[in-house]
Amino acid sequence: MDSLTSKRVLIPVGVVLVVLLVLLVVLLASGTDEADEPAMPVAGPVAAKDLTVGTCVSDANSTTGDVTTFDAVACNKLHDGEVFTIIELEGEKYPGTKFVTGKGQRGCRARLRRQTTAKQFRDRLLGYKFVYPTRESWAQGDREVTCLATFRKPRTKKLQQRAGAKS
Repeated sequence: MDSLTSKRVLIPVGVVLVVLLVLLVVLLASGTDEADEPAMPVAGPVAAKDLTVGTCVSDANSTTGDVTTFDAVACNKLHDGEVFTIIELEGEKYPGTKFVTGKGQRGCRARLRRQTTAKQFRDRLLGYKFVYPTRESWAQGDREVTCLATFRKPRTKKLQQRAGAKS
C-alpha cells in the first residue's frame, strides 16, 4: 500500500473515531447518575411505611388515628400533604407510644421550621402531622417517624424550602 492509499484509509477512520469520542463526551456530560436522583414517588395507594421525602398525598387531612395507607399523587396535582422529612429512631426494644409521638411532635415541627421559608412557616394554612411506628410495626423493623406538611387548602405546588435546607 502506498502512502497516498494509507492516508485515504486513515483519514475517514480518524474522523469516525473523533466523532465517536465527541458523542461519548456529550453523552457522559449530559447524563446523570441514577443514584444521584431521588426516587420518584408513586401515585395511588401507598403504605404509610413506604412514604418517601417528596411524596405528595391527597388525603393527609382526612386521615387520623391508625393510618396505614395514603393516596399518593403527583405534586402538580391537587394535594393536601407532602412528606418533608423522616426521623430515624434507634433501638431494639419499642420505646413506647409516648416517646415516639413526642419525637414526632417536637421533631417534625422543628424540622418544618428549619426547612420552610419563614413566610410559609407562619402561614395559617400550613400544618403538619406525622406517622409513627407502633409496637407491631417496630417488631417488623419500622424505625421511622414520617413527617408530612399539611395544607388546609389543597394546592398544586411543592412545599417551599429554605435555601440549603436538608430533610
